[in-house]
Amino acid sequence: MNSKAWMSAAALGAGLVLFVAVNIVAGQAMRSARVDLTEGKLYTLSPGSRQIAAKLQEDITLTLYVSQKQLSEAPVIQGYVRRVREMLDELVRASGGKLSLRVVDPEPYSEAEDRAVQAGLAALPAGSGGLGGLAGDRLYFGLVGTNSVDQTEVIKFFDPSKESFLEYDLTRLVYLLSSPKKSSIGIMSWLPIEGQEGNPFMGGRGTPAWQISRKLKEFFDVKTVETTAAAIPPEIKVLLIVHPKNPSEQTLYAIDQFVLKGGRAIVFVDPNCEADVPPGMNPMQAMSMPKASELPKLLDAWGVAYSKDKVVLDKASAVSVRVGSENRPETVPYVAWLMLGGDSRSAGDPITGQLERMFVGTAGSLARKDGATTEFQPLLTTSATAMLADASVVSFIPEPKKLLAEYAPGTAKLTLAARVTGKVQSAFADGAPKPAEGQVGAPEPAPHVAESAGPIDVVVIADADLLADRFWVNEARLGNILLGYDEFSDNGSLVVNAADNLSGSSELASLRARGKFSRPFTKVEELQRSAQQAYQAKEQELQRKLRETEQKINDMQRQRPDAADGRVYLTPEQQTEIDKFRAELIATRKELRDVQFQLTKDTEQMGTTLKAINIGLMPVLVGAGAIGLAAYRSSRRRSDRMATKG
Repeated sequence: MNSKAWMSAAALGAGLVLFVAVNIVAGQAMRSARVDLTEGKLYTLSPGSRQIAAKLQEDITLTLYVSQKQLSEAPVIQGYVRRVREMLDELVRASGGKLSLRVVDPEPYSEAEDRAVQAGLAALPAGSGGLGGLAGDRLYFGLVGTNSVDQTEVIKFFDPSKESFLEYDLTRLVYLLSSPKKSSIGIMSWLPIEGQEGNPFMGGRGTPAWQISRKLKEFFDVKTVETTAAAIPPEIKVLLIVHPKNPSEQTLYAIDQFVLKGGRAIVFVDPNCEADVPPGMNPMQAMSMPKASELPKLLDAWGVAYSKDKVVLDKASAVSVRVGSENRPETVPYVAWLMLGGDSRSAGDPITGQLERMFVGTAGSLARKDGATTEFQPLLTTSATAMLADASVVSFIPEPKKLLAEYAPGTAKLTLAARVTGKVQSAFADGAPKPAEGQVGAPEPAPHVAESAGPIDVVVIADADLLADRFWVNEARLGNILLGYDEFSDNGSLVVNAADNLSGSSELASLRARGKFSRPFTKVEELQRSAQQAYQAKEQELQRKLRETEQKINDMQRQRPDAADGRVYLTPEQQTEIDKFRAELIATRKELRDVQFQLTKDTEQMGTTLKAINIGLMPVLVGAGAIGLAAYRSSRRRSDRMATKG
C-alpha cells in the first residue's frame, strides 16, 4: 500500500473518530435543545407553566407510575405515555433542578404497586378498554407529587380524552405543592348559603348550610364577608359575591378596590332568583318580593352589559316539567330552566372545559359593553335560538305551557357566564364615598386606587339559583338515614373550578386548553358524516314508506267486513300492496348497504393513497432531490474547472 493510500485510510479513520466524538459531545451539550414543529406547539410549555416551575423555592419529587407490561395491550394509552413524559420532562428542565422525576413500574403484587394504591392511584383492570392479560393485572398510569413537608398531590389516572388539559393539570399539581397552605376565599352573600341559626325564643328553626358551602370548604379556607363590609380582608384571594341586592356605596367601593388591587372575584347576579326566599317566610308571600340582583357601577366599569329586567328562555335546552292536575298531568318543556350540555361551555377554559351538565334557572344574559377595554370570554352560552323575555313572565307563578306557546326563537347565542380580563379604571372616579351609618369595616380608609395595576380577572355568572341544592344535588337516603348527596349536574364543579383557577397565581390562571397530539383524520370523518347522513335519510324514508303501507292496509281493512269465521283475510289488493312494499324494502336496504359499502371503499382508497404517498412518493421525492442536488454540484464543478482552464 503506497503512502497516498495510507494517508487516505488514516484520514477516513480520523473522520470516523471525529464523527463519533462530535455526536457524543453534541448529545451531552445539547441535551436540553428542543425544536417543537407540532401545530400549536404541543411540546412547548406555556409562559405561565414555565414561570411557575422557575419560581419554585423548594424541592418537589414527581413519581410517574406506569405499568410497562400492560401498555402493549392498550396502544392508545401507550402513545399518551410519551406525551405525558415529554411534558413532565419540560417542567423538570424549566425548574432549574427543583423538580425531580422518577418513573416506577408497579408490577403486580410488588411494593411499588402497594405504594401506588396507598397514594390513591386508579388503575385500568384487565379486560377494560382492550386491555388483556391475566386476572389481577392492572394498568397504572398516574402521578404522585410530594414536597419537603410531605404534602402529597395526586393525578389518579391520565385520561387521554382529557389531553387538552394535560399541561394545566400538571402545572396545577406543581403549584399546589409549592403553596401547601389552603387558599382563602370569601363569601359575601345575600342568600343563606352558609345557613342560618333559628331563634329558639320565637320557635324558629335554623336553615342548614347549602351543599355548595360544604363543597367549597373541602378545598379552601372559606371566610364569611359581611354584605355591609367597607373593606375586604387582605388574606382573601377570591371573593364570591352572591345575589347582591341593593349593596351600599361603601360595599361597592370595597369590592372595586379589592379587584383593582389584584383580588379575583366571582359574581352571581340574577334577574329572578327563585332561591331568594327569606327563612321563615311563606313562599307565596316571597313571590311578591323583588328577586332581582345586580352590581351597579362595577359591571359597567368592567365592561359587562347586564339587565336585571330580562331572563333567558331557550327551548333547545329546556328542562321538562310536569303541569296540570293529578288526574291529567302533562309534561312540557319549561323554557326558563335550562340543562346545558357540553356544547354550551367553553372547551378551552379550565373552569368549564371538563364540565358536562349545568342546570340554571331563570337566568340572565351578559354581553361585552360597547367600547369596553376588557376582554370578554363567554364560559356558558345558550343555543342559537334562545330569546330574551321580561323577567315578569317568571316572577310570580310561571306558566310553562304559555311560555312555550309564546316562544319566539332568536338568531344568536346568549352568554350566561363569562370571564372578564384586562386593565380597568375605578368605578369611583372621585374616590371613596362617605361612610354610611352602621358600616362594618376598616376604621381608616386605605389610599384610593384609580386604575388596576395589571389585568383584572373576574368571572360573572348571570344566575344565582345554580348554587341552590335543588339545582345540582339529590339526597341519598337509607330509610330515614341521610347517606350523602348525589350530584346530578356539574354546578358545584363549576364554582369550585372557578375558585380554584382564580385563587392560583396569575400564571396558573393564564393557562388554557391545548391541542391534542393525536391528529384526527378530518377527511375520513367528513366522509363518515356524509355517509351517516345519507344512511339516516334513507332509513327515515324507509320508515315513512312502512307507515304509509300500514296505513293503506288498515284503510283497506276498514272498508271490508270480516270473514264469517271471525278471522281477517287479505284481499288481492292488500296482498299486492304488501308485495310492492316488500320489494321497496329490499331495494331500500340494498341502497343502505351500498352507502355503507361506498363509505368503506372511499376510506380504504384514501388509506391506500396516504400509504402510497408516505411509503412511495416521499422517498422518491427525497431521492430525486438528492440526485438533482448532486447533478447541480457536478455541473458547478465542471463549470469551475472549465473556467480555471480558460
